[in-house]
Amino acid sequence: MTSPTTGTTGTTVPSTGASRKTIGYIVQLGGIAAFALGAVFSLHHIPIGASFVGGAAAYYVGQKIRALS
Repeated sequence: MTSPTTGTTGTTVPSTGASRKTIGYIVQLGGIAAFALGAVFSLHHIPIGASFVGGAAAYYVGQKIRALS
């Protein structure tokens, strides 16, 4: 576990903010990729449809994770 760092005003700044933002970006990029894959292959087959819907959900979750930081 990393310890908090000291900011310029002497207050402690938690180091978890950057990692949440990074995780949010990664989840969002995965969502974009899955959404695009689903769009390319269309919704004719159930696994492709699941990829399409899952990609949209991952993009949304990634945005929410980034907003927490």
